[in-house]
Amino acid sequence: MVPKQRPRVAESWAYAYQLNPPQPEPRFAKVKMLLRRARLAAQRAGRLWTGQVVKDAHITHILVVTDAPDEAHAVDRAIDAELKRLKMGFAITGPARVSLPRATPGRRAPKTPTRSGRRSRGT
Repeated sequence: MVPKQRPRVAESWAYAYQLNPPQPEPRFAKVKMLLRRARLAAQRAGRLWTGQVVKDAHITHILVVTDAPDEAHAVDRAIDAELKRLKMGFAITGPARVSLPRATPGRRAPKTPTRSGRRSRGT
């Protein structure tokens, strides 16, 4: 009997823009629009690309996860240009391979179990 071949899982990569000092939310309107457009374009092409602004007390990040970091040059240039226009200092990390859970189309990810009200051993 021939073993079934599993479909090849696409690699996922993550990279981040790091903005220091942290920036107020209203300054990211155009960046968020660029992130939405890039995500929609990738979806139409059957690819993975998503980005999100994450605020922290000490730094603001724009996190990106994609299946093809070498093909995101246009959106990266647009984000770079907008951050420079806003005079935001930033650094960008190189892409790092990440492992994402596989999702089956039409099925939701399993829910995390609810707490039973009992305390964990560590507390």
